[in-house]
Amino acid sequence: MLSKFKFWLECSRWYTLPMSFFAWLVIFVYSFKNGGNFLYGIIALLGILSAHLATNLFDDYCDYKILLKYKDNNGNLVLPNTQRGKCRYLLNGSVNSSDMLRVIYYYCTFSFCVGLFFTLVVSYKVLWFMLSGGLIVLFYSFLSRKKLSELAVALAFAPILYSGVYLVMCGHLSVKPLILSLPTLFFTVNLLYTDNFLDKDIDRNENKKTIANSFFSDKESILFLITIILFGYLSLFIVYVSHIVSEKVFLVFLTLPLSFDLVKSLKLYSYDKTIIPNKKWFHFPFEDWNDIIKNRSASFMFRMYQARNIMIYNSIILSFVILFSTIQIT
Repeated sequence: MLSKFKFWLECSRWYTLPMSFFAWLVIFVYSFKNGGNFLYGIIALLGILSAHLATNLFDDYCDYKILLKYKDNNGNLVLPNTQRGKCRYLLNGSVNSSDMLRVIYYYCTFSFCVGLFFTLVVSYKVLWFMLSGGLIVLFYSFLSRKKLSELAVALAFAPILYSGVYLVMCGHLSVKPLILSLPTLFFTVNLLYTDNFLDKDIDRNENKKTIANSFFSDKESILFLITIILFGYLSLFIVYVSHIVSEKVFLVFLTLPLSFDLVKSLKLYSYDKTIIPNKKWFHFPFEDWNDIIKNRSASFMFRMYQARNIMIYNSIILSFVILFSTIQIT
């Protein structure tokens, strides 16, 4: 049973869950300091993680159904226009489409039950966040083909997640969680945009339209990424002047070297997609790295981990700043 659960977590790309967890952590700490219900915050996290896994798995399901496939000389099914390891559990016959839909149903049912619980015990307003999250799960794959994946992620991990968690923990809505969500918004969008940049040639081959493959050159694409990162750091000033946290919020600037490192890494990728930068002590965590080198696109995953970890470190610092801030944040 445990091994089967672990298998489905791997199929659902569990390594992306820190996006949800650390986005949740910031607003959880903020809500708790404002008298929010600790247990409700934990329950909300479980529903969020389940919805995230459902989105990942359903996105893979849609890709498998839509993307070009053929059999190689050994009779193995291949998706030529994807990163190595994409949908490998489907391609090697470990699962079938019906299995995937069943697990997606379980994920969504659990998230729905969590939302229904909060609707009954907190407020009917939770229904709006349930509906918004459900639409993103259902239509994310479609939106990702229409240059709207960044918008979907921005909404999901910032206003929807932050306001939803604050509502169920504190019992009412406030504009401050929306302002507090801005750094998470930009650094999470940076992660997705990095993904789309790494896949831009592959996406073109599948006639998939993204912001990253809309530019005329890699230089312009990377410049746009730098702009996203810049807005992420500048948003810290908005959080500060809104009297949400103290000046300690600027400790987040300690992650600037990691952002510079990501930009440098993407420039190398633009020059040669096979180049894997030297793994250094600050490139952490890089879970399952040996398996990735063997079975997946290590060059792709190296950059994805870089972008993801920037979001993680920023969220951790911001959470500690809120927790130990001396400013009145109610």
